Amino acid sequence: MSSKKIALTILAALLLTKGSLATDPEVANGKITAIVREFFPENSEGGLALLVTKDNEIRHCKGYGKVNGEDAVTPNTRMPLASVTKQFAAMCAAMLIEGGKLKMTDKVSEYLPELTFKNPGRELLVQDLLWHISGLPNFIKQKERDSITAYKEARDFKTLNNLTHAEWLVTLPLLRKPGTEFEYTNSGYVLLCRIMEVITEKPFHEFQQEHLFDPLKMDDTTDSKRFNGSGNMMTTIADYAKWDRALWNQSLINEGTSTLYFTSGKLNDGEFVNYGMGWRLEFENEELVKVHHDGVGSPPRSARNRISRDLRNETTVALFVRENTRFNKARRAELVEAVEACLADE
Repeated sequence: MSSKKIALTILAALLLTKGSLATDPEVANGKITAIVREFFPENSEGGLALLVTKDNEIRHCKGYGKVNGEDAVTPNTRMPLASVTKQFAAMCAAMLIEGGKLKMTDKVSEYLPELTFKNPGRELLVQDLLWHISGLPNFIKQKERDSITAYKEARDFKTLNNLTHAEWLVTLPLLRKPGTEFEYTNSGYVLLCRIMEVITEKPFHEFQQEHLFDPLKMDDTTDSKRFNGSGNMMTTIADYAKWDRALWNQSLINEGTSTLYFTSGKLNDGEFVNYGMGWRLEFENEELVKVHHDGVGSPPRSARNRISRDLRNETTVALFVRENTRFNKARRAELVEAVEACLADE
């Protein structure tokens, strides 16, 4: 090979890996590792994976501990997303909105006319599902879980999918009138995924694969083939870095739709709920300064996650923890805040 071709080959390799993850994706920052070890000592249960980016560049991408009793966590270890899944489902909805196939103010009944909700107020809208103001029951609550068990037994179902989950939902009354109160409910996002299946005429996981995972080359990311929107996704921090870059670059949706994605929902009376499309929102003097979301899963993986994106200094801290139920919300928040403070001091 000529010296010119060798030089071009090296240049191409450098361009490919600049600001992205190379074959070995581990990037370690000693100060950040010291912070992690304060909260997650070497003898801790389970495993932790942490991605930190600033100015759209990876500053830290490293795993700690073990999962499955023996596997060392690396940037390529698959971690359960739990409710972090919602930001991906919401992005799919945003893409359909941008494409003119869905509107925030569309009635749920336009897509699912066979479902008749016991509705004490106005009709359910798509935005109600996204903003958690629908009044729908939450399938992870004990009362609803008991109802699902009885529903499955009566119909000899082993599991529910997006369709049968929607059919189960209408057997229960709404908890309150739509648009009157913010109340986080996983069922709203599952119903949203069912609507997207009707629009796209394909299973939700296939649409998501084609429009998110394949274009971003998130090769180690998968979603459930039956039940979507509220959990069941798996990813690695190496893959999540690709997603994070797409959000900062607005490469999946245009600027206007991206603004909608991070716009706070509001109740019927105009009160803002500080929740957008799959993200909790923080404001200072009416300016959006940070978006974040937690994710908690059930055993055996027992996800304990937190994602925080600070818009003031363009930083992302993505924390995924498995098999350590002691890593509660307060502990996760403290770790993330400590990492953010470290980045701010640079």
